[in-house]
Amino acid sequence: MGYKKLNEIDLSNKSVLLRLDLNAPIENGTVTNQERIIRSLPTLNYIIESGARLLIMSHLGRPEENGMLQQNFSLAPVVKELEQLLNRRIPLYSLDELESLEHASNLLVIENTRFNIGEKTNDINLSKRLASLGDVFVMDAFATSHRAHASTTGVITCSDEACAGLLLDEELNALTKVKEDSKGSVAILGGAKISSKLSLIDSLSNSMEKVILGGGIANTCIAAMGVEVGKSLIEESMLSEAKELLKNPKIIIPDSVVVSEDPNRPGRVTSVNSINQNEAIFDIAPNSLIDIEPIIKNAGTILWNGPIGFFEKDNFDKGTIQIAKMIISSKAFSVAGGGDTISAADKAGVLDQLDYVSTAGGAFLEFMEGKELPAIEALRNKAN
Repeated sequence: MGYKKLNEIDLSNKSVLLRLDLNAPIENGTVTNQERIIRSLPTLNYIIESGARLLIMSHLGRPEENGMLQQNFSLAPVVKELEQLLNRRIPLYSLDELESLEHASNLLVIENTRFNIGEKTNDINLSKRLASLGDVFVMDAFATSHRAHASTTGVITCSDEACAGLLLDEELNALTKVKEDSKGSVAILGGAKISSKLSLIDSLSNSMEKVILGGGIANTCIAAMGVEVGKSLIEESMLSEAKELLKNPKIIIPDSVVVSEDPNRPGRVTSVNSINQNEAIFDIAPNSLIDIEPIIKNAGTILWNGPIGFFEKDNFDKGTIQIAKMIISSKAFSVAGGGDTISAADKAGVLDQLDYVSTAGGAFLEFMEGKELPAIEALRNKAN
């Protein structure tokens, strides 16, 4: 991979600055999903056990970058979760407070990096301030590695020594395996918008054997065929691009769908050629699933990103659940990524049966597209 790994550095008696992605959903001051926190624990524990002093930083949400504490975006609820998981008290400091402390704890968290002026512009002065906090910088926030921010990229350039954490390394290994094992490779892409995934679809249709489209992405392709799609969720501005995609024999869209006049009422199964003006497509139909099944069953690797229908509604979750079950029944090495995908896999009861679940959304998609991720590039440059 060309970057330094955590186990290649002697951490004993050193100060380690660790960038995690602890951007967890919070409601009424309580974390509602611990996934990202739990996935960060192996790196965190490794550093603690090595005898190093540990300073953790992360962003949370999208606060104003004004150097002020904004209570709604404070990492306090995340620190509370960490305290329970590690069974110890963990102080939380702003960057200014930390820099003025004489003696700080051996384990602490620095308040939301996005409060700091210069974070998003990758300001060199902020990068130097952050780098000066530790002898070693460890980047373990894969989900933000596509952002050239001071706490993800600039800090690497300004640090004496920098390496990848365990989670970042794990993510890159799993995604690289999917990219490189092209024999029998299948991508399953759903979600609402084709515009956000067009370059991904293009890229994967070059590197993978089959690309199965569902959700709003497939709806736009169906509309591009010139048939009536009624009130279906489509992107009008993407019809010519969708038409181009359909010329590629590797791309598969459903020819049979579930439609309804109202998402709160049961749907009817129909061919894509027989949709009424007052109906909308909400799911893939069983006949199309039968066509797709052998492709998934015989796959060597599967990449899954995005639900295949309106899975949040119980009357339109069958397609997504069936696809999820087909993925885990196949012998393929399966990788899933993206928030909605994780929710869909959870609803289908297959989350713990997928071979790898990525913590990332945007970084996951950009890496699979073949784009350079700034933080990963910075790690490679530092190692060289």
